[in-house]
Amino acid sequence: MAKVHWTPWVAFSELAQEAEQLAGEGGLAHDAGYAWQPVADVLETPVDFRLTLELPGIAREDVHVEARGRYLVVSGLRRFVKEPGGVYQAVERSHGPFARRFELPKGVSRAEITAVMKDGLLLVVVPKARPERLRRRIPIS
Repeated sequence: MAKVHWTPWVAFSELAQEAEQLAGEGGLAHDAGYAWQPVADVLETPVDFRLTLELPGIAREDVHVEARGRYLVVSGLRRFVKEPGGVYQAVERSHGPFARRFELPKGVSRAEITAVMKDGLLLVVVPKARPERLRRRIPIS
């Protein structure tokens, strides 16, 4: 999937810096405490931003969504469940702790962020602040 235009949601320069830092410190993502990152789509509508993250096989109680400073952070854990009575020949699905960080653009309503998880997809809706909330004329008495 190609990126159509730059948005403040995906900070590739920050990701590249973090990757270089990890490579300099041994090269393992495990050193940072996160084993993998879920893929995400970000859609901007006239009234909000919608983030959809793929989290199949993860329980809702193992996912955390937080607004930290100017970032929206989605983190959690995909548990490895070993099937009894067999020997794995390959394990390709990612397991362990995960995190994704998205920079919140200016003009969003942090207090109204919602998250819904259904069918292995996490939908996070970040409403844009209404213009009347951003600017208000104050009467002088």
